[in-house]
Amino acid sequence: MALVLLIGAGLMIRSLVDLWSVNPGFNPQGVLTFSVSLSPSLGVNAATTRSALRQLDETLENIPGVEAVASTTGSLPMSGDSEYPFWLEGEPKPASESEMKQSLFYLVQPGYLSAMQIPLHRGRFFTKENDEHAPPVMVIDEEFAREYFPNQDPIGKRIHVSIINTEPEIIGIVGHVKHWGLDTDGDAKHSIVAQAYMPLMQTPDQVGSGPGPPYSQVVARIKGPTAGMLPAIRETIERMNGENVLYDAKSLEEVVGDSMAARRFTMVLLGVFAGLALLLSSIGIYGVISYVVSQRTNEIGIRIALGAQQRDVLRLMLGEGMKMALLGVSIGIVVALGLTHLMVNILFGVSATDPLTFLGVATLLVVVALLACWIPARRATRVDPLVALRYE
Repeated sequence: MALVLLIGAGLMIRSLVDLWSVNPGFNPQGVLTFSVSLSPSLGVNAATTRSALRQLDETLENIPGVEAVASTTGSLPMSGDSEYPFWLEGEPKPASESEMKQSLFYLVQPGYLSAMQIPLHRGRFFTKENDEHAPPVMVIDEEFAREYFPNQDPIGKRIHVSIINTEPEIIGIVGHVKHWGLDTDGDAKHSIVAQAYMPLMQTPDQVGSGPGPPYSQVVARIKGPTAGMLPAIRETIERMNGENVLYDAKSLEEVVGDSMAARRFTMVLLGVFAGLALLLSSIGIYGVISYVVSQRTNEIGIRIALGAQQRDVLRLMLGEGMKMALLGVSIGIVVALGLTHLMVNILFGVSATDPLTFLGVATLLVVVALLACWIPARRATRVDPLVALRYE
């Protein structure tokens, strides 16, 4: 049982190690993300909302220690999603939205690429000139280009975004971001992987205004610890307008970590049970070998009296314990080979029958068993042959 649980924990540890080495498509280190609810008076119309968001970005950029800032609406990687239906320029409009192509869309400010450190492959990203008065533009990721423009140059082409009734021109291609998580990107549950970015300032008026207060998510790349910069950012936002509220602040590293919470919980749970099982098994082996030594005290004394060396007695007792340990390991490996297949869906980058994990855990259990046998085996070598013979 200890071996089965240890193998399960070992496989989960290796999965998490492999996951942490996956490139998410952006650099989460040093990025603070938070939401801002702006003053309700600013949400009267789209123009005042745009002006407030511009002022928010410009003010935050001037805080010492802030390297890049971008307001965004919709969703951030690994937290929510914004899926828009569309069709390509030159294609007939599909009869319904369910027949249209699908992509994740991010409405962002020009500083987004720098704040997230997403690589630019071709073309360019937005600038402040790509505002509400300029022709609509968009930037797509490499997966969008591969899926919808195979063997073509997408730059300069247009798409029709039905939900906001706009036809932006593609001006650049950026790297793909693992939006759904380090391990679930593009699986059956999250089949939409194509991504597109549009300027937040070019959001249609009907989307940028409403009865409630305007709000925005913000990503800020910080020089130094992100938590240390939060008070200054909060104070700056409140100084802009006493009705502004900053909430839901966390580092992007926390967001990435939260995406693996289920796997981490499974690993901890298996690790705790495996540790308890290992402790109980070592105590059990220690108890059995101690009992064997007490039952064979006379025999051991006679062996020593007849010339047996301490190492011979030590080898004899350790052999008793190792027989039990190796038998348990053999049974445990057979059981683990059958049960670890149930973990296939929660493993990443490692096979359910990974030989390295099986070998490492089996070795660990044998070493622990050897240590558990060592104390009673050493005690056996100290048996006084005169006492044993007098008893006989």
